[in-house]
Amino acid sequence: MRTLWHRLLLCALCALYLPVIAQAQSCAAAATRAISMLGEACAGLERGQACSAHAPVHAHLGDGTVVGGFAARGTRSDAAPLQVLYAGAWQEEAQAWGITVLNLEANLPQSADGPGVIVLLAGEAEAINRLVEQQSLRIPPPLRTAALVDTRRYKQPSLLPEPVGEVAAGQLLQVDAWDATMQWLREVSGGEVSWIRAEDMARLGAMDDLPQLGLGAAFAWQDMSLRTATSLPACAEAEPFIAIELPVDFDANFTINGVDIQLGSMVTFQQVHPNALSMTVHRGRASTTFGQVVQQSESIVGVMSRREGELPSITQWSGALRASDVELARGERAQAALNSLARANGWRERSAYDMPEDITHIVERGDSLYGLTVRYDTNVHYIIAANGEEESLRLLVGAEILIPKPGSGFVWRGAEANKPSG
Repeated sequence: MRTLWHRLLLCALCALYLPVIAQAQSCAAAATRAISMLGEACAGLERGQACSAHAPVHAHLGDGTVVGGFAARGTRSDAAPLQVLYAGAWQEEAQAWGITVLNLEANLPQSADGPGVIVLLAGEAEAINRLVEQQSLRIPPPLRTAALVDTRRYKQPSLLPEPVGEVAAGQLLQVDAWDATMQWLREVSGGEVSWIRAEDMARLGAMDDLPQLGLGAAFAWQDMSLRTATSLPACAEAEPFIAIELPVDFDANFTINGVDIQLGSMVTFQQVHPNALSMTVHRGRASTTFGQVVQQSESIVGVMSRREGELPSITQWSGALRASDVELARGERAQAALNSLARANGWRERSAYDMPEDITHIVERGDSLYGLTVRYDTNVHYIIAANGEEESLRLLVGAEILIPKPGSGFVWRGAEANKPSG
């Protein structure tokens, strides 16, 4: 009798939970399919274009006119005249998750190959271009000029610049922009970006027309207001977010909801409250004019206020905190979508996180596993696993032990790629 009751109870539970499980599986499959379709829909995406990857999406021009046909998968539009780009929320019955993407020229040199700045909107997410097309600058074709003296290339213009190469007198170089002080020229020969002192270069009349690069809005979509839904859908895999990815070794300045932010990374944004916007740095770093420096695998929250008739602006930031597993998983999901786009366009695929190289530590007197994890910002479990010990690791003075991925914190321990192999 007990066995019969057990069977009846099991059947009842199956009848109750199997539809829920099936719904969750179909939701995850639909979200994965939408991500894979991003590449199919937006192959051949050029800089300065917007692309509709998966309905529901829509786009508006600066005068409020709806861009006709943009909802159709694979539709392209010139990004500069757009004022609003919107990706629709998860729709359960249609198994649809809105995804759209921008490939922005930003301040990238024309001589550089590959993608521009990629802005990806998914779920109930909206980006508003706060620059009209007439105000937007574009980087011109580079000018060729010659060095007047032996000099150097530098990584960035500053009082104490970091040299990255030598330049001989008479050498021809390509330049396409000034810094904000007009004391430095941006050198872009071969698509590589460096800076050179203007006084060391032959002055051409056409240089007066080159744009100045610095904080403050200038390029199309460089000044954006971002918004996402604050409530999460029943399908966790189809959550709303906005991701921004920059090319390798390239920084760009943006004004996000009224705050100047320098990005050299891949970041995601999500509105966690009607008056709060969260930013998570998944790779690289970001810095704001409020003074925050946000490193990989950290998040900050911006508190927003709104004046009547104006878009909401961030008035203060929280301090940087270690990103949660949910936020880090969002980065993996965003990177999967960005890599789908990269594969279809022949661009370099990226990992969601830059993991540092392993190092070897010589054990010193007083060392402890806890002390080493604090010193190298890693994880006890991974130190033990990396040194071939199943349960414990003896620290003998003078012995060499492997410290896996120092500085990573191993904050995203769900990612198999972050686990040590030995």
